[in-house]
Amino acid sequence: MRFRALHLTRFGCFTNESIDFGGVSDAPDFHIVYGDNEAGKSTLRDAITSFLYGIPARTEYDFIHDY
Repeated sequence: MRFRALHLTRFGCFTNESIDFGGVSDAPDFHIVYGDNEAGKSTLRDAITSFLYGIPARTEYDFIHDY
């Protein structure tokens, strides 16, 4: 599975944010997510996990947006 983009409408500290991973090509692609502490790297990882497997009933990411 290959993600072209990730749209975080309401997840954790993200509101209406989008991340573009580039178009589809025959070449292999590899993405490294880096940033300062508390920039949202782990939140982004957990958003992808929640997208694939569902958001748990007791999520820690409902501090801004309701479940």
